[in-house]
Amino acid sequence: MPASAPPPSELPAPVPVPCTECRRIKGAFHAATREGNRTAAQGWIVAMGRHQRWMH
Repeated sequence: MPASAPPPSELPAPVPVPCTECRRIKGAFHAATREGNRTAAQGWIVAMGRHQRWMH
């Protein structure tokens, strides 16, 4: 017997869309990683940490 769908109150919350700054930092990090620039990639990791702490 199939289970019925859970009531809306029990559904998981939707995942929020990343903010513009998060997307910009992630893009720059991935670009630096593709280019093999580990120093820049590390800088973008630090930037994301600061952004997360201050804005989210």
